[in-house]
Amino acid sequence: MSTVTTVVGSERVYVLAREAGLVVSLAGLCAIAAKLAIPLPWTPVPATLQVAVVIFAGGAFGAGRGALSMLVYLCAGFCGLPVFAPWTCAGPGVVLLPTFGYLLSFPAAAYLAGRLTGPKGRWLAAALALCAIYLTGVFWLVGWAWATSHPVSATWALFAGMLPFLPLDLLKVVAAVWSAGPIRRRLEIDRGGG
Repeated sequence: MSTVTTVVGSERVYVLAREAGLVVSLAGLCAIAAKLAIPLPWTPVPATLQVAVVIFAGGAFGAGRGALSMLVYLCAGFCGLPVFAPWTCAGPGVVLLPTFGYLLSFPAAAYLAGRLTGPKGRWLAAALALCAIYLTGVFWLVGWAWATSHPVSATWALFAGMLPFLPLDLLKVVAAVWSAGPIRRRLEIDRGGG
């Protein structure tokens, strides 16, 4: 084996290790954001910082890394690690929770958040990501309510799954996009893209 082959091979291992570490770190950050849950008395959905992490992951590190990190987060929870809010929930039974729809949307939302770049594109991408989270989450919440013999109205679903969270989530989106921008630009410069 030549020296050039060894150097190229070790560079690939380094890049793969760096990428894996980044993806796992973003998944861990989402788990920490889930721990910062505030239960609200009128809804089974707690307020967390996960929306900010999901949009930050995609916005800062790109669609692929962001989506993959959220898939790793979901897999960790399905495998039994207590990464979801509330912390007592882990394993496959999490699909029975009223909040599973929000969790299910995280990979797609992170992908959307990282798909568009540029000053206007990243704001549009973040708005689309937030819409994806709410759409999937509220639909799942309605299905959960009906499945547990609690027929609900669309008004209840909006008040339980979206409206009380919207003002704070908009602030989280602003913080995520604002903080993701410099990281994304740095990554593009490092790759020779700008």
